[in-house]
Amino acid sequence: MIQHTVLFRLNRPVDEGTRTGFLAALTEFAASAPFAATPPQVLIDLELRPEGRSVSEGQMVAQFASVEDFRSYLADPLHVALVNDVLVPNCEAWLSVQAEI
Repeated sequence: MIQHTVLFRLNRPVDEGTRTGFLAALTEFAASAPFAATPPQVLIDLELRPEGRSVSEGQMVAQFASVEDFRSYLADPLHVALVNDVLVPNCEAWLSVQAEI
Protein backbone atom coordinates (compact mmCIF):
# COMPACT_ATOMS: atom_id res chain seq x y z
CA MET A 1 0.00 0.00 0.00
CA ILE A 2 1.29 3.47 -0.91
CA GLN A 3 0.41 6.51 1.20
CA HIS A 4 0.53 9.88 -0.58
CA THR A 5 0.59 12.88 1.76
CA VAL A 6 0.53 16.45 0.46
CA LEU A 7 0.83 19.69 2.45
CA PHE A 8 -0.52 22.86 0.81
CA ARG A 9 0.69 26.41 1.45
CA LEU A 10 -1.45 29.09 -0.17
CA ASN A 11 -0.09 32.26 -1.76
CA ARG A 12 0.60 35.00 0.76
CA PRO A 13 -1.23 36.96 2.01
CA VAL A 14 -4.09 34.49 2.45
CA ASP A 15 -7.62 35.85 2.45
CA GLU A 16 -10.48 33.81 3.91
CA GLY A 17 -12.38 33.55 0.60
CA THR A 18 -9.38 32.06 -1.20
CA ARG A 19 -8.71 29.67 1.69
CA THR A 20 -12.33 28.51 1.81
CA GLY A 21 -12.57 28.08 -1.98
CA PHE A 22 -9.29 26.19 -2.18
CA LEU A 23 -10.22 23.77 0.58
CA ALA A 24 -13.67 23.23 -0.96
CA ALA A 25 -12.07 22.38 -4.34
CA LEU A 26 -9.65 19.99 -2.65
CA THR A 27 -12.47 18.29 -0.73
CA GLU A 28 -14.52 17.96 -3.92
CA PHE A 29 -11.58 16.34 -5.71
CA ALA A 30 -10.98 13.94 -2.81
CA ALA A 31 -14.56 12.69 -3.01
CA SER A 32 -13.84 11.15 -6.42
CA ALA A 33 -10.04 10.84 -6.51
CA PRO A 34 -9.15 8.37 -9.28
CA PHE A 35 -7.35 5.11 -8.41
CA ALA A 36 -7.36 5.77 -4.64
CA ALA A 37 -7.95 2.69 -2.49
CA THR A 38 -10.23 4.74 -0.21
CA PRO A 39 -11.42 8.35 -0.40
CA PRO A 40 -8.52 10.64 0.55
CA GLN A 41 -8.72 12.62 3.76
CA VAL A 42 -8.55 16.40 3.53
CA LEU A 43 -7.36 17.88 6.80
CA ILE A 44 -7.64 21.61 7.47
CA ASP A 45 -5.13 23.48 9.59
CA LEU A 46 -6.58 24.66 12.91
CA GLU A 47 -4.56 27.89 12.77
CA LEU A 48 -3.12 27.34 16.25
CA ARG A 49 0.35 28.62 15.34
CA PRO A 50 1.17 32.14 14.26
CA GLU A 51 1.78 32.78 10.57
CA GLY A 52 5.25 31.68 9.57
CA ARG A 53 7.28 29.71 7.07
CA SER A 54 6.11 26.38 8.52
CA VAL A 55 2.37 27.10 8.24
CA SER A 56 0.26 25.23 5.69
CA GLU A 57 -3.48 25.60 5.17
CA GLY A 58 -4.26 21.94 4.74
CA GLN A 59 -3.19 18.49 3.77
CA MET A 60 -4.50 15.57 1.80
CA VAL A 61 -3.70 11.96 2.61
CA ALA A 62 -4.51 9.29 0.01
CA GLN A 63 -3.76 5.59 -0.14
CA PHE A 64 -3.18 3.49 -3.24
CA ALA A 65 -3.07 -0.28 -3.53
CA SER A 66 0.07 -0.22 -5.69
CA VAL A 67 2.74 1.96 -7.24
CA GLU A 68 1.00 1.45 -10.58
CA ASP A 69 -2.26 2.84 -9.17
CA PHE A 70 -0.40 5.86 -7.79
CA ARG A 71 1.27 6.52 -11.15
CA SER A 72 -2.09 6.18 -12.90
CA TYR A 73 -3.52 8.71 -10.42
CA LEU A 74 -0.78 11.21 -11.25
CA ALA A 75 -1.51 10.95 -14.99
CA ASP A 76 -5.31 10.96 -14.66
CA PRO A 77 -7.03 14.03 -16.19
CA LEU A 78 -8.82 14.81 -12.90
CA HIS A 79 -5.52 14.99 -11.04
CA VAL A 80 -3.85 16.98 -13.82
CA ALA A 81 -6.76 19.44 -13.72
CA LEU A 82 -6.46 19.75 -9.93
CA VAL A 83 -2.79 20.64 -10.27
CA ASN A 84 -3.25 23.07 -13.18
CA ASP A 85 -6.54 24.69 -12.19
CA VAL A 86 -6.41 24.70 -8.38
CA LEU A 87 -2.86 24.20 -7.07
CA VAL A 88 -0.82 26.28 -9.53
CA PRO A 89 -2.94 29.45 -9.27
CA ASN A 90 -3.50 29.25 -5.50
CA CYS A 91 -0.45 27.67 -3.90
CA GLU A 92 2.89 29.18 -3.05
CA ALA A 93 4.09 25.62 -2.54
CA TRP A 94 2.98 22.08 -1.97
CA LEU A 95 5.07 19.21 -0.68
CA SER A 96 4.30 15.56 -1.21
CA VAL A 97 5.69 12.42 0.35
CA GLN A 98 5.00 8.87 -0.81
CA ALA A 99 5.61 6.06 1.64
CA GLU A 100 4.96 2.37 1.73
CA ILE A 101 2.63 1.42 4.56
